[in-house]
Amino acid sequence: MASTTRLSLLALLAFCVLFNTGCASLNSQTQAPATAATSTNIANNRQYQPQIQISGKISIQYQQAGKLQSLPGSFEWEQDTHGTRITLLSQLGQIMARINQNELMATLELNDKSTRSASDLDQLLQETLGWSLPVTGLRDWLQGFVAIDGKRAIAVKAEDQTLNIQGWKLRYASWHEQPSFPERIDLQRYTEQAGDVSIRVVVKEWK
Repeated sequence: MASTTRLSLLALLAFCVLFNTGCASLNSQTQAPATAATSTNIANNRQYQPQIQISGKISIQYQQAGKLQSLPGSFEWEQDTHGTRITLLSQLGQIMARINQNELMATLELNDKSTRSASDLDQLLQETLGWSLPVTGLRDWLQGFVAIDGKRAIAVKAEDQTLNIQGWKLRYASWHEQPSFPERIDLQRYTEQAGDVSIRVVVKEWK
């Protein structure tokens, strides 16, 4: 039972680390020729924000011992020029983990009050889980941007549009209109450790 709880927590932590992304560029490939647009032809008033607060729901599905596991929860994310602070909560509102990232290091505090630290999130995730997930991307993706040829571009509002980025299939399922930012993001990929992994992000509040 303890092992199952630990694996579930690690899965939540893996998702949480997905949020805390650096500013490095990423190479993106798409299934269709046009997957992003400049601000001249879509959502002219949408600009990338270095300082925001986001809260919402998450749902992770993965394989464990050949069985499909489902892990719902919620998150609170605060980002500014000094770093990113994330609180990850269970479905019942219990704090599962806190992650802090600044220019010097990343720290992860579990609900048992143990704390782990590393010089960067990639290292922290590798040491915690023993395998890595992309930790660049969602800083852009959560705001409705993608990086193409090293440049940030506004993502197209197309529900049937799927991006292949860093081994993940990324789809913007729905959008908030005022202000314009993603409401639901679907992510999917296959991993040797957890089989098919599906993550759904639903942004409820944006400040």
